[in-house]
Amino acid sequence: MLLVICSTGCERADATNNQPIAFPHKLHTENQIDCVFCHEFVERSASAGIPQTELCSTCHAAMEQNSPETVKLMEYAEAEKPIPWVRLYDLPAYSYFPHKWHIRADITCDECHGNIGESLIAVRHKVLDMEWCVDCHTQREASVDCLACHK
Repeated sequence: MLLVICSTGCERADATNNQPIAFPHKLHTENQIDCVFCHEFVERSASAGIPQTELCSTCHAAMEQNSPETVKLMEYAEAEKPIPWVRLYDLPAYSYFPHKWHIRADITCDECHGNIGESLIAVRHKVLDMEWCVDCHTQREASVDCLACHK
């Protein structure tokens, strides 16, 4: 059990995985695209959802393909293939994190994901381990009962 906890909870902040496309969150936030537009399930399910290729290509098809990353995006779209994104945040299987509950509690994306909106590549800004979560729950007077997060 300890090995599992360490292998999932000892991740470091500012880590990035090799993504198939260098995704610039900053360009999207500068264009006032809300997180919920791309992460469409965040308000109604446990997972925020990773944007589908079709959603990305809806906007990008109307734009100039003037960057190598946009060209890659459109290649996936034209081939009707999903972009094989690599998760930045992967919680242990024994934990349960319902995004929808946190959104309903008016917790903003940056409180857990840091300043992701300023990133020019997808970067993990915070380490979401049990201590961090319990501290947040304690500060907000939310449940720290084991069954709130462990199913």
